[in-house]
Amino acid sequence: MTKQSKRVDLLNDVINPTKRQRDFIKAVLKNKYTLYGGAAGGGKSYILRWIMVYLLINWYIKTGITGIRVGIFCEDYPSLKDRQISKIRMEFPLWLGDYKTTDHEFILRPEWGGGVICFRNLDRPEKYLSSEFAAIAIDEMTLNEQSVFDFLRMRLRWTGINDTKFFGGTNPGGKGHMWVKSLFIDHIIPKNLKQFADKIAFVQAKVDDNPYLASTYIDNLDTLPDKLRKAYKNGDWNIFEGQVFEEFNSEIHVCKPFEIPDNWTRLRAMDWGFTKPYAIYGAAVDQDNTIYITHEIYGCKQGQPNVGSQETAREVARKCKFMKSWYGVADPAIWQRTGHDGPTIQEIFATEGIVWDKADNDRIAGKMQVHERLRQRKVVIFETCKNLIRTLPALTYSKRNVEDVDTDQEDHAYDAFRYMLMSRPISAYDVKKEFNDGYKYVDEGREEQSAWGV
Repeated sequence: MTKQSKRVDLLNDVINPTKRQRDFIKAVLKNKYTLYGGAAGGGKSYILRWIMVYLLINWYIKTGITGIRVGIFCEDYPSLKDRQISKIRMEFPLWLGDYKTTDHEFILRPEWGGGVICFRNLDRPEKYLSSEFAAIAIDEMTLNEQSVFDFLRMRLRWTGINDTKFFGGTNPGGKGHMWVKSLFIDHIIPKNLKQFADKIAFVQAKVDDNPYLASTYIDNLDTLPDKLRKAYKNGDWNIFEGQVFEEFNSEIHVCKPFEIPDNWTRLRAMDWGFTKPYAIYGAAVDQDNTIYITHEIYGCKQGQPNVGSQETAREVARKCKFMKSWYGVADPAIWQRTGHDGPTIQEIFATEGIVWDKADNDRIAGKMQVHERLRQRKVVIFETCKNLIRTLPALTYSKRNVEDVDTDQEDHAYDAFRYMLMSRPISAYDVKKEFNDGYKYVDEGREEQSAWGV
């Protein structure tokens, strides 16, 4: 039996992937960065470890290089054990290789090239600063910040292997939801990845693609609340567990730009940022008290979510001079003097003719205003305000304050948005009209008259 036939037998007789998993394998072989994501039960963790076996043997057949090392990473060791290590003892046959418990490594036998699959956790990614891998996979990529992804990419190299690979599997949700969705689903490519723009791929995982799942598992997914069912059965990237603003619906709350009537009230709001993005929004209010978010100025480095453009306050102020006559509220922090004697951010804006009032920064009340505006359909966002549309539905709850948004996320557009809504708050319920049966009632002891005074 030749090495080539051995490789084919491994794929068809041992791995035996589903059609969607086979699509993922093809995508990994073709691309530099690949994500297999979406529904629960799609066999994502399974195919990650078997792709590593496939790559190691494939590289050995093509190059003759032995001892190639690859890595599978999870956010912590318990997760690594549950999703990966506990499974390989059952799945990997003895003739394939041996698992070394002390090192958390599976070593292929010499006839298969002696490659090594390293199972690693991400509690401190910096400990892998000197490590090298020909391929890296992250199991549940959305549970990690983009900085983890960028750091691990630096570890992606192996002498003699020119087609190194980075791939992962994940469900929607988690603290990394926004950057993963931006890169792999929305295909917003950071400047430092532009050279790989045509080598970044996404393969949608759906629970129905896995014929090995028990029907009871799928039945259980069907019993979940609507939001969770859409996320975990259908792999909907706009609905996921922990989502704060479930009410957001792009079909209801987003529209194409139109010319604003002259008699509508105009206003603006700002959340300041330098190393983190700043966000400025212009809006118009109609006679029914519906707010239309019409303009967006967002200070984010291109293709790098949650990284500020580091523009000066004066540069930013000059960008929004067309809004100078509009009423504006801003982050109260711009009035602070943070360890220097120079002008405050607020003062710099004022010298450019952009005057701000201090925004109401009651976080919980502000969040409720966002909820109510969305529920009552009293806010509509122009489709040109892409960062507000991108980040608002992706926000999740804080683990420290379960009533509030997680401030470690890219929440700058949201902050400016809630400042604006707090400047024109609406009631959390519809005010009932006073009862009127056609009569006017007077105080006791006075003569009762009809509404017509007769």
